[in-house]
Amino acid sequence: MKLTRRTFVTGLAVTGATGLIAPSIFKEYAYAGRGNTVFNNKLAIPPELKGTLKNGVKVFDLNLQQGISQFWQGRNTPTAGINGAYLGPTIRVAKGDKIRLNVTNNLSETSTLHWHGVRLPAVMDGGPHQPILQGQTWVSEFDIRQVASTQWYHPHTHHRTAVQVYSGLAGLFYIDDDASNALDLPSEYGVDDIPVVIQDRAFAQDGSFRYGSGMHTKMMGMTGSYILVNGTLNAHFDVQKKLTRFRILNGSNARIYNLAFSDGRSFKQIASDGGLFEKPVEMQTLTLAPAERAEIVVAFAENDKAMLIHKPKGVMSKGGMSRGSSGMGKGMGMGMMEERGRSFGIMSIGARNIKSKLKPLPNSLVKVRRWSERDAVKTRIFALEMVMGMMNMMAGRTGVSINGKRMDMSRIDEKVKLNDIEIWEIENHSPMAHPFHVHNIQFQILDRNGQNPPLNEQGLKDTVLVQPSERVRIILQFEDYTDAQAPYMYHCHILEHEDAGMMGQFVVVDKV
Repeated sequence: MKLTRRTFVTGLAVTGATGLIAPSIFKEYAYAGRGNTVFNNKLAIPPELKGTLKNGVKVFDLNLQQGISQFWQGRNTPTAGINGAYLGPTIRVAKGDKIRLNVTNNLSETSTLHWHGVRLPAVMDGGPHQPILQGQTWVSEFDIRQVASTQWYHPHTHHRTAVQVYSGLAGLFYIDDDASNALDLPSEYGVDDIPVVIQDRAFAQDGSFRYGSGMHTKMMGMTGSYILVNGTLNAHFDVQKKLTRFRILNGSNARIYNLAFSDGRSFKQIASDGGLFEKPVEMQTLTLAPAERAEIVVAFAENDKAMLIHKPKGVMSKGGMSRGSSGMGKGMGMGMMEERGRSFGIMSIGARNIKSKLKPLPNSLVKVRRWSERDAVKTRIFALEMVMGMMNMMAGRTGVSINGKRMDMSRIDEKVKLNDIEIWEIENHSPMAHPFHVHNIQFQILDRNGQNPPLNEQGLKDTVLVQPSERVRIILQFEDYTDAQAPYMYHCHILEHEDAGMMGQFVVVDKV
């Protein structure tokens, strides 16, 4: 039975009756307190890792490791991180660099490390075909061949991506180039160029992460009731410059954010997944699906106070500060998100001791690579589907697929010819939105249901959110690497859907 909106809701009710939904998730919401949230924890800034130059190659050593974090005072949370207890350093490279990443797995299970949004050979991609066994080191070596942009890295372990990312395995990957360096943009890391990794998490009473294992999580994706920014709960950041650049990653497993500022101030988006725009785009709200990135520049005055919030579409904020609640039991009132269509806080921002004069952003940024639809030689269709039935539910399966197929490591779904310009049509036949990601490419969105994409989606992208009943067309060209044996992935970036099989494989070849 194909999943419609009606059967979707009915199915969730059935799974509740059969006890397949993890009750702990709903218990957390039901016992939430009602206090105001205070955002006063200093925002953590991930360390910047620039590598060590050895024989013309920049070498980075990364350790996947288990750790202990304290998101709540006096309560330890078992976590995982890269070169630390939670999350990883910001890797910084430049176009033209030759880099080598030595990734050692000190976890208690097999993992991988995927360079999301980076153009590279398939065998260096860090997908499910490049597993790193416990205690082993995997070496990924490649040239940086793309423009300045904000990329990221995370595990892509077969059937274990969601829980490994949820435990804390992720980090940012910055690429610089001469064109971006020549622009007068905020660029001092941690001062006026701020990394912002947004994640939602659920906690148990003892402070440990709570991850649902039931049908609800598999079908909807895991969402938590608390927001971490760079691993900081109830984060606060004091800006030092009148113009401040925030590089935002939606690092959540499944939650989509509609970002805005509590006072309604506008900001300018200057980049998306694949790099800078041709011109800044003035905005007041910004939608980011899992894995999407955006760079925004915000103007602040002395003694400004603002809250970066999630504001559901159609919901107006009053006074800006979202109301929170305790959530983890008495005495732990630190920031539960408000569910059911309400706004909630992400991070508070204050401006004290502003050190710079307000300099306007350049009116022009960079020339963006574009492709003409007339030059496309092939169109491929990717139908995103959710199928359900009693047998599927009783077996704990979500029934997600692409073109009626679930991920099979031994099957190549598509063969793409090197240098061919292609159009990929992504059709959402399901009742929920899916962020569709393609490895090893930055593409251009042609249209959404035949309409031009908004201005802030007209740059380069590697992930696109596709709404129910929507058809999105993208245009792309693979120009660098071929390998008839080693595949790249395309998949939904709701990580639970990816793990459950909403993923396919393609190879880039010289001849089809």
